[in-house]
Amino acid sequence: MRVIFGGMLAGLAAFFVVGTCQAQEFSNSSNDVAQIGFSTGIFNIGSDESAAEMRLDYRDDHALFGVLRPIGGVMVTSDKAVHGYGGLMADLLWGDHFATSFYSSVGAYHDGDGEDLGHWIEFRSGVEVAYRFDNKSRVGLGFAHISNADIGDTNPGAEVLSLTYTVPVSAIFN
Repeated sequence: MRVIFGGMLAGLAAFFVVGTCQAQEFSNSSNDVAQIGFSTGIFNIGSDESAAEMRLDYRDDHALFGVLRPIGGVMVTSDKAVHGYGGLMADLLWGDHFATSFYSSVGAYHDGDGEDLGHWIEFRSGVEVAYRFDNKSRVGLGFAHISNADIGDTNPGAEVLSLTYTVPVSAIFN
């Protein structure tokens, strides 16, 4: 799994290098809107302590540096673990109907009855590939890694596979 995560980080780095040259294809595009995301999946894949994951996040539409958007949310698991987080994300829009999102965040983690990840501060980084509907809602498959970046005595980390549905904020509150 660490090899997969390393590959994701390398891809993310390449994404940002290309993005600085072609920022008009990213999240500051007129095709992007603020979104609320609802996710469900498997937390700690491949472990004896895997659990169901549910997540709610907010994805802002105000781009920083023309590419990065704020993201914040909360994850809970069936083992009563909770992770509240905030960070930055970037979208690569592929035509009208496909998007790849990359994000990195930091937040507070409580293990509940689940996996002890070694510290109460945990970093979450991930990638999501989604289909965009005409109304700008999305359905996507995501992969994330949660880790304390070795600030704790142990750093077992956890991988998360999730299915996400995002809906424009304007569709909820208008």
